[in-house]
Amino acid sequence: MAGRGGCAESCPNLLMHQDCPLMLQDRTTKRTNVNTAADVWIDPSIRGTDESRWQRVLAEAPLWSPADGPLLIVSPHPDNEVLAAGGLIHMWRQWERRVTILSLTDGEAGYPHQRQMARMRREELKEALQVLCRSPVLVVRIGIPEGRIAECASKLRAAIVSLVVPGTTIIAPYEYDGHPDHDAAGRVTCEMARTLGLPVARYPIWTWHQGNPLAMTRLSWRRFSLSEEAQAAKADALRCFASQMSPYKRAPIFPEHIIRYFARPYETFLV
Repeated sequence: MAGRGGCAESCPNLLMHQDCPLMLQDRTTKRTNVNTAADVWIDPSIRGTDESRWQRVLAEAPLWSPADGPLLIVSPHPDNEVLAAGGLIHMWRQWERRVTILSLTDGEAGYPHQRQMARMRREELKEALQVLCRSPVLVVRIGIPEGRIAECASKLRAAIVSLVVPGTTIIAPYEYDGHPDHDAAGRVTCEMARTLGLPVARYPIWTWHQGNPLAMTRLSWRRFSLSEEAQAAKADALRCFASQMSPYKRAPIFPEHIIRYFARPYETFLV
């Protein structure tokens, strides 16, 4: 498959998809491969992979930190950056290092019948970052429609080029995460990091919920250790995303059993 090969060639340390299968349920409950499914649907009521199984895989993962310097965090949807790297963002700003969030979409399609969802999610992200960090974090929005990142790859490439400087570490979605926007953003960012000669670390979101830990033991997991203050700030910031975690008269996108994956005393990246 062309999409798979492009990212694997750009990042030789990546495993091909057959080494890290992810399965999600579709609307008919048939098991489908998320990288070929035309319409990916995630049922948050499914309890998913038990966190204890992930803990056994991650317990031996080496500690890791980005090199000193700026961070560019590529976020397909508002809340991805805080879920995956909120503690890292908090500590990086605490150390007076620059953090830029490249916000690709406004996440307007999560509840398609909810008016003003895009505005609501932008405001939630703004509030969450104010809770997370005492000093400002730059957010650059590029307004790609949700679900269409793959179609807008050139816009993402241009944004990355405009925002990085020598010494930047790029934090990007895992390119086999199981959501088409996450996958596309991860592939494009991985390719751009190689082109620009910059380090990249990738973060899972839905992998935790539907991944098979035993099938992913060979991946290059790394742990960024969080201070107690960073853990508390991240937990407070996540509560700002009410549209995703406690929506009125709707099932949450991120119920409590999914949030547990993001409450560890460390954050996990693939490097």
